[in-house]
Amino acid sequence: MGCDTVVPGSEPVLVVEAFLQTDAPPPTIRLRQTGPLAGPYDPDGAQAVTDATVTLFLDTLIVPYQADPAAPGYYRPERTDLLLPPEATFTLEIAWRGHLIRARDALPPPIRIDSVQVSFPDAPVPAVLLDSLVLNDSLAIGARQGYLYPVEVTLWWRSPDDPDSTYWVRPHLRPAVPFSSVVVDLFLRTEQVLLEQRSPTDGNGRRRWTGVYAVPVDSARAPLPAHTLRVALLRSGRAYARFAATREFPERREPVSNVEGGWASWPALRWIRFD
Repeated sequence: MGCDTVVPGSEPVLVVEAFLQTDAPPPTIRLRQTGPLAGPYDPDGAQAVTDATVTLFLDTLIVPYQADPAAPGYYRPERTDLLLPPEATFTLEIAWRGHLIRARDALPPPIRIDSVQVSFPDAPVPAVLLDSLVLNDSLAIGARQGYLYPVEVTLWWRSPDDPDSTYWVRPHLRPAVPFSSVVVDLFLRTEQVLLEQRSPTDGNGRRRWTGVYAVPVDSARAPLPAHTLRVALLRSGRAYARFAATREFPERREPVSNVEGGWASWPALRWIRFD
């Protein structure tokens, strides 16, 4: 949630955190500044930016923002009765200490999940579970024989009728079960960022995506533990798709974003819950 400058003592960089959502009011925007590597980090104090001018341009509409005196670094829109319409273009402009920071994009059509199908085998399958934190010597790799249930989840939704649509989708599975090994998850597909038109269809105008996650158990006869699964589906433009796809690249200090003149911070997402 925070960044620091590469060169100690260099000029601070503005960090922008915001997430615009179709058919929702203009969001609260959080602004912070980076600090030197050797300095203390206090996101609610010294790093909070309170002297910026924030404006959201939505097609021909102008939405000014005001700093919240009770929450340093947070900026609230002056209009709360406005809902962001689908396919509207927007520009976020932030003026701060002689710099102009911009972010541009378009709001996608709303998306909803039509249905979800969950399937799993009658019995768990054997698997080799690894604990990558066991590094005492070259032989102590933490490998052990175990069992797990591969749970396959398919979700369906309807896409825009436009055959030239360039929207992207990000389906995501988040089970509320702690995995015994993060290595197992590397071989499964719990989320994906893909061009919507490349997802397969079922012949009835619906698109589908299938993901898999694993639930480890203690023995070959253990039943699948009861648990909660969250299924999320987001539609976005190319800018957010690049941001989501690069946020965990190990060689990057920050993900690719549409923020020009500043840095972008990973926002919290709103999940669709199925119990």
